[in-house]
Amino acid sequence: MTVEKNTITIKNHWASKFILGCVHIWNSIITIGITDDMSLWEKKRTRLLNGICTMATVAYFGFVLGYASPKERIVFWESFQGFIFYMIPIILNHYRRPVLAAHFFCVYNLLCYTYFAISHGKVDGAEYYLLTSGISAMLFFRSVRTIVIYFVLNLAFFWICKYSFTVMQPILIMPDGENLYVQNQTLLFILCFLIVFYFRTENTRQENLLETKSNKLLEEKIKSDNLLLNILPAETAEELKAMGSAKAKYFNSVTVMFTDFQNFTLISQQMPPEELVAEIDFYFSSFDRIISKYQIEKIKTIGDAYMCAGGLPNKTDRHAADTVGAALEILHFVALRKAERIAVNKPYFSLRIGINTGPVVAGIVGTKKFAYDIWGDTVNVASRMESCSEEGRINISGTTYDLVKDQYNCIYRGKINAKNKGMIDMYFVNE
Repeated sequence: MTVEKNTITIKNHWASKFILGCVHIWNSIITIGITDDMSLWEKKRTRLLNGICTMATVAYFGFVLGYASPKERIVFWESFQGFIFYMIPIILNHYRRPVLAAHFFCVYNLLCYTYFAISHGKVDGAEYYLLTSGISAMLFFRSVRTIVIYFVLNLAFFWICKYSFTVMQPILIMPDGENLYVQNQTLLFILCFLIVFYFRTENTRQENLLETKSNKLLEEKIKSDNLLLNILPAETAEELKAMGSAKAKYFNSVTVMFTDFQNFTLISQQMPPEELVAEIDFYFSSFDRIISKYQIEKIKTIGDAYMCAGGLPNKTDRHAADTVGAALEILHFVALRKAERIAVNKPYFSLRIGINTGPVVAGIVGTKKFAYDIWGDTVNVASRMESCSEEGRINISGTTYDLVKDQYNCIYRGKINAKNKGMIDMYFVNE
């Protein structure tokens, strides 16, 4: 029992190797002459022509072996020339002459099967190959005129052959004509099936290839869109993609927030560069996450300063309250991080925040490395709110206070002189 199993395994092993070897040879032959600079259609044409010529060469080689006896010398030599001539298109493809290879194939079929039909008579049905030859031109040429010319020529020669049967006797007397007719028609049927099947398989392969490329392009598009959305608001990004530019927009009421690390330069000197960058990235990434919860738009970072705005690009009546809420959560996060750093005896950062509300103009600046930015006196005052704030506090202007006084407990600081702005009402927000 064990011996039988081993024998079956060995047979299966050799059968698999034989099949894989045949597939490898087939793939090697049909890809002869294909280069990377060819279009998909040219690659498909070359594979089809190589495949059809290979099948025809194998078929004629079978005829050569089957009619090798002296009594059937005529069929032997006719089959031998078919075996030789059907290799020529493959050779032409190898030497990068795909158009010449296709024309040679079509002209040879036209002349060869016309000769067979007239010389043999109707005994072997060779004239029917002309019909398939006329159709095959559609596989190899894009020009409608070329396809029609070959189709008309093959159809005309087909009827000439049919007419010749009525007015002349066959030039050659074929031995065993009835069997030859059956063999020819069977081979014709098989060739038609294989051509259509291979063409269908090739189309499926090309469709799968295009689908794969389309999916990759879609993935790359999604990546590029996501990268663009990391730089620009969604509405502005869509306008930029559609129009190639984005118009600046005026917003009547926006709340702008600035954050800044206290004594950043002094503390950063106590940290290795890699740790400093990693720590800043950790803080700003956390700020991004927090403001996203409140639908606040990040504008930019400037060194250790972080700038964002509520109420744009989507207008909302809660932008002031949402911005103050995000500021409180940011302060809470920084306090927790400060405690963690102190516990392991590492340098830590403290934060001050400034907020102001008012009108701004928003848009894209530059033609390279697009940047979404906002301008207006509101932005300048927000920056002054931050510079006039204190460690661990949120300093807001009077305009922001008027919008959030019912939601948050605020302490009036009085009028404080802001650089280049004069005396401004300022408030600290308490948790």
